[in-house]
Amino acid sequence: MSSSARGTATTTYAHGRPPGAVPLLGHLPALARDPARFLGRLHRHGDLVEIRLGTHRMVVPCHPELLRQVYADDRTFDKGGPIYRRFREVLGNGLPTCAHADHRRQRRMLQTEFRPDRLAAYAAVMSREAELLAGSWRHGEVVDVFPACYRFTLRVVTRTLLGTEVPDALAERLQHAFETAFAGALRRLWMLPAGPGYRTAVRTLRQTVTDLVRDHRAHGPGRTDLLAGLVAARDEDGSTLSDAELHDQVVAMLLAGTETTASQLSWTLRLLTAHPETLAAVRAEADTVLPDGRPAGWGDLPRLSLTGRVLTEALRLHPPGWVLLRTCSRATELGGRPLPRGGQVLLSPYVAHHNPRIFADPARFDPDRWLPERAAALPRWGFAGFANGPRQCLGADYARAEAVIALATVLARWHPARVPGRRADDRPVRLTTVLRPRRLELRMLDRKRPRAAADS
Repeated sequence: MSSSARGTATTTYAHGRPPGAVPLLGHLPALARDPARFLGRLHRHGDLVEIRLGTHRMVVPCHPELLRQVYADDRTFDKGGPIYRRFREVLGNGLPTCAHADHRRQRRMLQTEFRPDRLAAYAAVMSREAELLAGSWRHGEVVDVFPACYRFTLRVVTRTLLGTEVPDALAERLQHAFETAFAGALRRLWMLPAGPGYRTAVRTLRQTVTDLVRDHRAHGPGRTDLLAGLVAARDEDGSTLSDAELHDQVVAMLLAGTETTASQLSWTLRLLTAHPETLAAVRAEADTVLPDGRPAGWGDLPRLSLTGRVLTEALRLHPPGWVLLRTCSRATELGGRPLPRGGQVLLSPYVAHHNPRIFADPARFDPDRWLPERAAALPRWGFAGFANGPRQCLGADYARAEAVIALATVLARWHPARVPGRRADDRPVRLTTVLRPRRLELRMLDRKRPRAAADS
């Protein structure tokens, strides 16, 4: 088999199928039991691997050229079919779930709200919220990391999106509703019962967002938040987003702007506690850039390069968006395999990020693989922390800025340490759209206190 990633006419691709499929459910039990283990080994079975999840047969591209073909051609490899019908029950027809026919219009109407001058304004909110997060702990306090990061990201997204703050009780209700709704949608997709609370969770999401949008409108004109920009946005024909479209975009942004970055921050802190030399280097960078202890801001990002590399490497090892599903809008072929109209392709950043033919020694935590000279040698389509191609996440720069600002601000003040006798559960939460640790508790030690070094 050719090792070329350029996909010449003579390139052939190995096809395979993992063992262990069971009657009716296929590979679903193995995926649900341990997603990371199942996905991390798929590359061993070929460049294009077929799996069966319940009644759904789908192929998983593992070779960079096959990844390029699918990511780049969003007209052929579209978001549609029964999979996205289930997701739209929760998210509606927003930017992450809409089909190709709607995507260009929606993206053009939204993209002006993510230009650099707008990001700089959002970064001021991120800095303030990061300062509040870092100031909310006491020396020696044991912090349940993901919920703390989730509350931070939700406060950021609601203030930048809606110009308002969300109480902790509402944050917890939204987190539970998202988790329950998406778990139910996934279970229904695999022909399993949605589980208790599914319909209530979907109603909670819809009603909460409806209330937030209504309250936003009630404050009248003159607002400068992201939603105000969406309300004012016009497409090429001069038309605006309908109320239903606004609702769907808000739901999508609440999801994309909370769980994913909260997961990335959680995994990053987990990795840093396991690699003390890297943790010390990131803290030293924060001390240099933020010598007065102030929170990081937009202007500090270029000097927080190691912090950014650490976060990117955490995103590679533990990509929150672990599966990106596509449906063939027409009969086509991929890697020499014919795919019918309606055929399903599972794009998995986790599969690509753990493929040794794409990333050398993929299990190793190595932030310096993202140094410019080394990153330039990586396959263009191998990394998909924010998806890739025309459907790459519109808020990628927003998320990168938020994560760097939060991590630098926290580490300038705190030393995160493992709690003796409490093991982190690194297995991802099962049957969710975001891979996050099931349990991660860390003790926060105040770096200004002399005893902190001894306690660590």
